[in-house]
Amino acid sequence: MPIRNSIAHHSDKKISTQEYQQYWNQLKDILLSLGVTDEELDDIIHSHSSDSKLYIVNENVKKSIELKNEGNSLLREQKFLMAATKYTDAITLPGISDGDLSVLYSNRSFCYLKLGKYAQALEDAKLSKRLNPDYLKAYIRLGKAYVSLEKYDKAIKNFDKALSLDMNNGEIRQMRSEARELKGVQERYNDQSIKDLNLKSRQKFKDMENRDEIQKMLFSDNPALEHVWAGHEYRDDQNYYMAAECYKQAADMRNAEGMYNLALLMINGHGVSKDYPQALKLLLEISKFDAFDKHNAPVVGVKEAEHCIALGYYEGSIAEKSIELAVVWYEKAISHRSGMSANNLALLYMNGDGVVKNFKQAEKLFLCALNYGDPNAMDNLVNLYLASGNINKAEKWNEESKEQGSKTAHLKEKEIARMTLKTNADISDIIDWEKELNLPFENMTIRERIFRKLSYEHPDKSDVLEILNDMESIRNKSDSVSPTRITRNGYKYDLELLAKRKDKSEFSKRMYLAVLNYLEAMDTFLSIAQRSIVVLDNYSRSFIGQLAMCYKLEHFVGSMPIGIHEGIRKHVLLLLSYSDRTVSQYKNIDELAFNQDCRLCHAVLNMQSDENMDFLTECIKKYPNNKFFLEIRGCLYNFIDKYDLALRDFNRIEEISKDDVNNLCDKAATLKLMGRNKQAKDAYTKFLLHASEDHRKVPEAYYFMGLCSIENGDTDSIARHYEQGLNAEEKQIPCFLPYKSTSKELLELILRKIGGLSKIKETPVVKLADPLRKELIVNHRRCVSDFGKIMSSDEHAKVNFTAKPSKSQSAPLSLVGLKPIYLNEINPTSDHVLDGFVLELTLITVPFNNSMSISFVAEDSNLDVQRVSLYNFDKKHILAIGAKLSVINPYLRTAMDGKPLIRIDDPNSVIVSPHQIVDMCHYCGKGQSKYSCSKCRRAKYCSKECQVLDWKEYSHKLICTP
Repeated sequence: MPIRNSIAHHSDKKISTQEYQQYWNQLKDILLSLGVTDEELDDIIHSHSSDSKLYIVNENVKKSIELKNEGNSLLREQKFLMAATKYTDAITLPGISDGDLSVLYSNRSFCYLKLGKYAQALEDAKLSKRLNPDYLKAYIRLGKAYVSLEKYDKAIKNFDKALSLDMNNGEIRQMRSEARELKGVQERYNDQSIKDLNLKSRQKFKDMENRDEIQKMLFSDNPALEHVWAGHEYRDDQNYYMAAECYKQAADMRNAEGMYNLALLMINGHGVSKDYPQALKLLLEISKFDAFDKHNAPVVGVKEAEHCIALGYYEGSIAEKSIELAVVWYEKAISHRSGMSANNLALLYMNGDGVVKNFKQAEKLFLCALNYGDPNAMDNLVNLYLASGNINKAEKWNEESKEQGSKTAHLKEKEIARMTLKTNADISDIIDWEKELNLPFENMTIRERIFRKLSYEHPDKSDVLEILNDMESIRNKSDSVSPTRITRNGYKYDLELLAKRKDKSEFSKRMYLAVLNYLEAMDTFLSIAQRSIVVLDNYSRSFIGQLAMCYKLEHFVGSMPIGIHEGIRKHVLLLLSYSDRTVSQYKNIDELAFNQDCRLCHAVLNMQSDENMDFLTECIKKYPNNKFFLEIRGCLYNFIDKYDLALRDFNRIEEISKDDVNNLCDKAATLKLMGRNKQAKDAYTKFLLHASEDHRKVPEAYYFMGLCSIENGDTDSIARHYEQGLNAEEKQIPCFLPYKSTSKELLELILRKIGGLSKIKETPVVKLADPLRKELIVNHRRCVSDFGKIMSSDEHAKVNFTAKPSKSQSAPLSLVGLKPIYLNEINPTSDHVLDGFVLELTLITVPFNNSMSISFVAEDSNLDVQRVSLYNFDKKHILAIGAKLSVINPYLRTAMDGKPLIRIDDPNSVIVSPHQIVDMCHYCGKGQSKYSCSKCRRAKYCSKECQVLDWKEYSHKLICTP
C-alpha cells in the first residue's frame, strides 16, 4: 500500500529508472516473503516489462491469424515441423497482442513436443505462461515438457495449476496421475513396477525342444492360458489392440494373469482407452483370488495386482493417494512373495514415509526382496547403510551390486569414499562414546547420533536441540500432502478415539475439541481456497475462528504439512490486513476478537520468521491480557536463550490465568533451562498437581525432575522419577505412543553410567515382522507334511533325488583366521562359497530328514533366517529345534526352485555346540517353555499366546500329528 500510494501521488506522470528499480526491489522482497519463487519473479518481470509496446497494426494481426490457421491445419495433418514454421512466422510479426502470442507459443510448444525438441518446447510453454498467466494450455504444455525432461515434480505442479483452472478436466487429472506414477518409479530406481515379470521364463520355454507338447498340455489344463500367451505375443510386437482382445477373452474366463495385463493396458492406454477406475476395479477383483494353486505355486497376476494397487495408492495415480492403504497392500503382496513390494515397503521404513522410520525393518525387507528376486533392493541396501553410517556394509554390498551389473554402483563408490572421511572426522568420538555407554545406534542416522551426544553433554539445551533436530527434519522433508488427504485421511490424531475418551479427562476433552476445530478449519479452507480473491465473509471468519481455537486449546494439533502450510499462511495474512482496517474503523467486540484470532493464527504460522518477535510484541502492546501472545513469545525467548524474558512472560500469564496447566509446564521448563533446579522441581510438582494424568507432558515432567536431581547426585531420586515417567507413559493417549523423549534417553544414559541399569525397564527383544521367516517356516512344514503323505501312500515314491551343486563346499584344513559372517551380509542372488568365514546358526524348525539330506530353517544372532540343507551327516540324532551350530565355509546355493539356501556337503564343516536352547518355543524361540501342544505333544510353547500364533501364522496344523 505505501508503494501504491507513493506512485499514485507522484509529482510527475512518469517515474525514473532509479525509482522504478527501488520500487521493484521493495516489491520483490515482499513477494519473496509471501513464498513467491525466483522463477515466478522472473515471469513477473518479463510479463510486466517497462518496454513500450508497438502500436498494433491491423494488417499484422490479420496476417498472424492466417498463419495460425495454416499452422493448425498442418497440425491436424501431423506435419509438425511445417506447422512450427507457420507459428514462428506469426510470432515474429510486430504488434501482436500478448493473448494471441501466448496461443502461438503454446501451439509451437506442442509441435516441439511432438518433434522431440523438449527443451525448446519448455521455453515456448514458459513464454506462453508469462504472456497469459491464466492460459490453461500453457500449463498443460509445461507439464508435458517437464515430463519429457523427467522433471516430474515440476510437471505435477503445473498440472495442479491447470486443474485449478479447470477442476473437472479428467484428461489433465490423468496426465497428473501419470506424472505421479513416473515420479514414483524414478524415486525407487525401479523400472519394473508394473510389467510382465515372466518374459524371461517364456523365452526359456520357447527354447525348449519339446515346447509344443508341453504347451498343448498346459493349454488343455488351463484354456485361458492360450489367450494370455497370445496376448503376450501381440503386446511384445506392440499390437496393443489385439493384445487387449486376447486379454479380454482370458479375463472373461476369470484368468488372473489375463485380467492383470488387461488392467495394465487400461492404465497405460494401450489398445484400449485409459480408464483408471475400471483398472482399479479389475485389480481389486484379482486380489480376491487364491494367491497359490493346489501345488503351492504362485498364481500369476495376483501378487502383481496387489503390488499395482499399492503403487496406485502410494503415488495417487490410479486412486486417491493414501500411504496407509499402500502399506496394507504392500504387506499383502509381500505375503504372496512379491519382491518389488518388499523393496518398496523397505524404502518407506528407511525414509519414515508414512510409517515410523525403522532401519532394521527396512534391512529385513530389502533382504526379503533380494530373496524374492528384486535386484533393485541391492542398490537400496547400499543407500540404507550409507544413511545409517555403516560404511563397511555399504562398501561390501556396493561391490556385490557392481558385480551384478548395477548402473549406479560406480557412482556410489565416490559417495562411500566421501562418507568414510566424513564418518571418521565427525563421529569417531561418538562411536567411542556409544561403546562406553553401550548405546544402540542401528536405527539412527549419523545426524541423529550427533544430536544424541550433544543432548547428553548439554542437558540444559535438550529442548532447543530437539527443536533444531525437528526443524532440520522438516527442511529435509519434500513430500507435500493435499488438504483433502490431511483433513480426513491419514491425520495423526484419531477423532473417533478422542471422542470416546473426551469425558475421561480434561486433557482428552481439550484434545478432542482441538482436533475437531482443526479438521473443521481445514474443511472450511477447502471451500474458500478455490476463490479467485480473498473475501472477508462468514466462511473466512469461521475458518479463522476454528483454526485459532485449535491453537488456543492444543497448538501442536494444528501442525500441518509444508504442502498446505504456505497457502494457509498467505490467506491468513490477507485476512489479517482486512481485519486491521476493520478494527480501526469499528472497534466493536466482535471485530476485536476476530483481529486477535487473526493475529494468533499469523503468529503460529510464522513461528520461524525473524519478524515474529516484533509482531508478537506489537500484539501484546495492543492486547496486553491475551495470554496466548505471551505464551508464544515466551517460547521464542527460550529458543534464543533469553530465559529471563521468557520467565517474565510466563509470570505475566500466571497473573492473568492462575494455575494454567500449560503455562505451569512452560514455566518449569524455563526454570530448568536457567539452572534453577530446585525451583524447576517445585514448578513441575505444581504442574503435576493440576494436570490430567494423561496429559502429554506428564511423563516429560517426571523425566525433567529426574534430570534436576543430577546436581545432587541423588541416584535413587533419578531412578524413581524415571520409573514414574515410565508409569505415566502407560496412561498416555495412544496417538502419543511410543513416547519419544530426549530427557528420557538422557536419564537412561546417566543410569547406565552410574550403575543404575537395574532401575531401567529393559525393552524386550521383539522379532520384527519378517515375511521371509513366515514363508520359510510354513513351506518347511508343508514339505514335511507332503513328504509324509507320499511316503505313507506309495512305497514307489521313495526316490532319492537332488541336483548336483555347481560348486563344492568343504571344511578348511585349519580353523585359524576364520571371520564371522551373518546372513544379512550374504548375497542371496549369487551362487557362491564363502571361504574363510564361519556362520553361527540356531535351528528354529524341527529338522526334516528326507533320507538324502537334513533340511531345516535356521536363524543367526541378528534374527535373520535362511533354509539349510545338510548332506552326508550321520549324527542326525543330535540335531533338534534349538540346536546351535557353526557352519565353516558356508555355501549359499541357488536351489532347483530358484531360491537360495545354505548347502552343506562336508559334515566336518559343521560344529554342533553343546549349548542348545532346551525346550525352545516353536513360535518366539524362548527356552525352558512349559506348555506343550495337546495333540502332537512335541511342540513346546512359552505361553498360550505363542501357541495360538504358531497355529495361525505358521500353520502348525501341517505337522501336528499324534
